[in-house]
Amino acid sequence: MDLQLATISPRVRRARLAEAAQAAFLLRVAFAEVAALYTPEALEATLLDTETLRRRMTGEGAVWLAFVGGRAVGTVSAIPRVEGLHVRSMAVHPEARGQGVGRALLEAVERFGRDRGHERIFLRTTPFLSSAIALYSRSGFTMREDAERDFHGVPLFEMEKLLELDLLERR
Repeated sequence: MDLQLATISPRVRRARLAEAAQAAFLLRVAFAEVAALYTPEALEATLLDTETLRRRMTGEGAVWLAFVGGRAVGTVSAIPRVEGLHVRSMAVHPEARGQGVGRALLEAVERFGRDRGHERIFLRTTPFLSSAIALYSRSGFTMREDAERDFHGVPLFEMEKLLELDLLERR
């Protein structure tokens, strides 16, 4: 994937059902370099297949794709929960990293959350995904000290971002 990204801004939109395989592919490519740090069970739960992503698109939540030059280079999902909008399955193709793709994906999720009245978005990540954690922190996410858990034998912690809603929406 020869990407000349320096001057091209990513375009993000909701994924279509026919594009679920592209999102699944991006998850596999993006996590390939850290796959050995996951237990087999955690990796299987992280690398969603096409059918799982299609179910997410048609009922559980939403899936987005980021495009640069017409090529899908990133994906993210969000699922509404009682405690807020849960950001899941974020991945950026290694050749597209550092070009604003991750930030553009997070902005799409934030807009989606605000539009649907969520006051909070949250995600769960592992300590060894340091570049992703740095992106989340730069994007306004903070660590929740009380939310550490075990994810199929891999440490997992929660980060959150509080969304400011339009004052008219709060009334």
